[in-house]
Amino acid sequence: MTGRDLLLGLTEVEPEFLVEAENRTLPQRRIFRRPVLAAALIALVLILVGCTYAVLSETEWFEKFFADWQNQELSESQNAFVEEHIKVIGQSITKDGYTLTVESAIADSYNAYIKLRLTSENGGKLNAESYLPDYRFREDGTWEQYFYALDNPEWKYITGMGPSEEDPTVILLRVNQNERQNAKPLEEGVTYRIHMTGLVGYYSDGSEEVLTEEDFDFDIVFDTLYNETLEMISEPITASFADIQVNVTSLKLRALSITTDYNGRTDEKGALCFVDSFVVLKDGTEVSFRPYILGSEGATCFLTGPVDLEEVDYVRLRDGTKIPVPETEKSPG
Repeated sequence: MTGRDLLLGLTEVEPEFLVEAENRTLPQRRIFRRPVLAAALIALVLILVGCTYAVLSETEWFEKFFADWQNQELSESQNAFVEEHIKVIGQSITKDGYTLTVESAIADSYNAYIKLRLTSENGGKLNAESYLPDYRFREDGTWEQYFYALDNPEWKYITGMGPSEEDPTVILLRVNQNERQNAKPLEEGVTYRIHMTGLVGYYSDGSEEVLTEEDFDFDIVFDTLYNETLEMISEPITASFADIQVNVTSLKLRALSITTDYNGRTDEKGALCFVDSFVVLKDGTEVSFRPYILGSEGATCFLTGPVDLEEVDYVRLRDGTKIPVPETEKSPG
């Protein structure tokens, strides 16, 4: 397995996953039995949707990214969320004739999407299929972190990255706070380090080119973070798919993700109960779940588009169960 395979290793549930699930099996490549390899692969995951972004503003870029991932135009409240929470950064570093720029980011306290762009200062053509940092292990056997709090590097975040299919010079880094490892949520005013370990170009014929082995380190601070969490259930409910059933004890909705806790399984198949599930907004917009951390006691899911919790009407699970927004107020963090 190459470094690029690791960086682009997929753990988001894809259509073929659903086909295999109908036969009561999970694809073996998604069940990692070696803990170290599992952590590495789960950490490095992101599916990007190909679009042409060259003439778009940073706000428009993210609006289009989410719209394509969501398979429908963003609603008025979703566009407003992007416009309010986009952070234009514009930090650049040049190494060996290649400039990497952190252009912008959008985040809540549990998730962040950070957009970087590569340019060549020495006239070299950037015509590879993708450009990604090298995948490196330290002497102690742990892998290099791509994102961490500068003063608390022991807080490890899940990171994944990939290129835009139409613009391979764009690298989108996704950061997630891992509740199942009790990692600390992202915080306003904290300095975070983006650590890109060199740059490698990957070509469609399978060849690779090392552009530079020099590291790119950027320090960023989130001025404002959407930090609200909505617990959707006050007592356990049942979620099911085929002959799979789980007892859901918590379903926490945030602007960019949803986390479920459940029992009743000893394997990862409980996550199938949340595939083809949706957050439904008051205007009828449906934002789908994409499970990416699977476990016997719960699953964490991407949302394919941002949601303002004030605009949520209900959650609809795969088995048709509708969970309305509770009467209680949202909680911070």
